[in-house]
Amino acid sequence: MNKRNSIIQQSLALFFNFGIQHITMDDIANKCGVSKKTIYKYFENKSDLLQAVIKLQVDELKEYLNEINSNSANSLEELHGFFKYVNSISHTISPSFTKELKKYHPDNYIEVFKYKNEIIVPFVIKNIDRGKHEGLYKSNLNAEEICDSFDNVSKIVFTENFLFDTNKRSIDFLNSLFLYRLVSIKGLEVLNGINK
Repeated sequence: MNKRNSIIQQSLALFFNFGIQHITMDDIANKCGVSKKTIYKYFENKSDLLQAVIKLQVDELKEYLNEINSNSANSLEELHGFFKYVNSISHTISPSFTKELKKYHPDNYIEVFKYKNEIIVPFVIKNIDRGKHEGLYKSNLNAEEICDSFDNVSKIVFTENFLFDTNKRSIDFLNSLFLYRLVSIKGLEVLNGINK
């Protein structure tokens, strides 16, 4: 791994664990075992570094979505895998990260939601179409309407000031509701098998 990528990886861990405002460029330099001058060689400022962290997370998400799309036996397995990935990421992010991203780095916050609309929504719509074709999802589903409803509820979970433990349970509950809303009787049998 080159030095720039190493700085991004270490910064991601620090920002996710402790929030953005509490982490200084000195903290990042110490964690990476480099000087601040080295960090500024690659990044103009903390906001620039934060943008690179978000891009890294987005690139990993794209790679994961391609992987589960290729390797999943069916639409339910694919969507279940996506939710597991989202849950694992959300459980590593401190409550202050999202709050500070929104308050102090609004451009980066808007960028996160732009990526969601460009990557996640099309993935879910394609998954719903796949599930309908496989007979695992109800045939009368309107994928766009379901995505809009899910998006509105998930915004509340991710952007309101929930206690973090409650937020974790809320995410799991929301994902389960979404899955059970989609499935046909045939899909319910498959879903129950996945959940065992």
